[in-house]
Amino acid sequence: MSRYTRETRIDGGGQGEVWLGRDEVGNPVAIKYLNLVGNDSQQAEERRRFQREVTCQASLDHPQVLPILGSELGGAQPHFAMPLAEGSLRGRLAPGAGIGIPEPEALRMFQLILEGVEHAHLAGVIHRDLKPENILILEGRPVLSDFGLGRRLYSDSTTLTMTNVGMGTFAYSAPEQFNNAKEADQRSDVFALGRIFYEMLSGQMSITGQDLERLPGQYRFIINKATQIDPERRFATVGEMLREVALLGREPGSLLSPAEQAISLVEAIASGDIELVDEFARLVLEKSDDLQLFIQVVPKVPESVLAQLATRDAELFHQVMLAFDGFADGSFGFDFTDNIAVFLLAAYRASADMRVHGLVISRLLVLGASHNRWFVRDRFIDAVRLALRDAAHAPVVAAVLRDNAWALDFVREPLRQLSLPRIVEEVLAA
Repeated sequence: MSRYTRETRIDGGGQGEVWLGRDEVGNPVAIKYLNLVGNDSQQAEERRRFQREVTCQASLDHPQVLPILGSELGGAQPHFAMPLAEGSLRGRLAPGAGIGIPEPEALRMFQLILEGVEHAHLAGVIHRDLKPENILILEGRPVLSDFGLGRRLYSDSTTLTMTNVGMGTFAYSAPEQFNNAKEADQRSDVFALGRIFYEMLSGQMSITGQDLERLPGQYRFIINKATQIDPERRFATVGEMLREVALLGREPGSLLSPAEQAISLVEAIASGDIELVDEFARLVLEKSDDLQLFIQVVPKVPESVLAQLATRDAELFHQVMLAFDGFADGSFGFDFTDNIAVFLLAAYRASADMRVHGLVISRLLVLGASHNRWFVRDRFIDAVRLALRDAAHAPVVAAVLRDNAWALDFVREPLRQLSLPRIVEEVLAA
């Protein structure tokens, strides 16, 4: 006979129900019951999943993991009891309102969430279903729950069916979880954590990707790195991610300006300390509104350093170039426009990313035409010449010209001296 009595239903779905109940002395608890449906084989699998949830969760003794108070798993209606939570992180995020949690609170809560997940990983457990619904609020702090899809890191237990993955999970599950459950490791939880942090700050659930421009610059590096499609490009561990997040909450520990910090980083990278490439990129993204950083440092970054970043993390390099492009959309003296043009051409050569190539060609065209600067126009022609070595780039060049028709007269004659594909000639002739 159960030690607990149930009173009112709190929540429920296909796999189970949660009830408000009481323990033997009348203390309120939450009781989760397993719904057994389907044939014998299906019921047996659901029992194993429920057992896994209890085993994983009960094995983790940490303030940020919801404890198991007691369980009865062998009867007709398997169940376990937990402390009664005040709600969930989902309840803090008003659906569709686009309002996140205030930054200081979001940062504090997210650090605690990371600490809980790191503890689980160090204990050999990955969650595989992290989302706001599974992060409960207990005595004002976030705690992890619902380890039903969790497994031991070195276990062969990899069952992950679409039945077990609720619709809400799609926004948080790493791509590899849908391709092959065996590929899910710590980095799959890192992906989900990045999506959760984005939603906490922006108030927006994202299924296809995040609009990082919605966030203050200091958060973009962390979320971008955590949610890379390729697991190899994410934080390798939650501990790494936690260290980066902890830096956001620290008091400024350096008297160096962002420009001075960037100079130091570039010099170290150029001397062979490649690991600092990510730190440099993070600084540029966080301080995208610092004019001195973009005037004094970024345009002077050696092409070798740009190539290190572009090779190491193409998506991060694209984000850096987007930040620089926003800065370059202004009015400058002739000498500085030349510096920008030289930098942009170096960035083009450093990257194999077609998005970066299109961004560079477009900015060179606009910069040269708006400043009537022939030196910049010549760098635009150099970039186009490089682009047209690959037939796949011809539509990119044509699109840039078409989107900036007002600037065609500035580049028409030098372009005609090149051997142009028909798609580009047609734009010039229009």
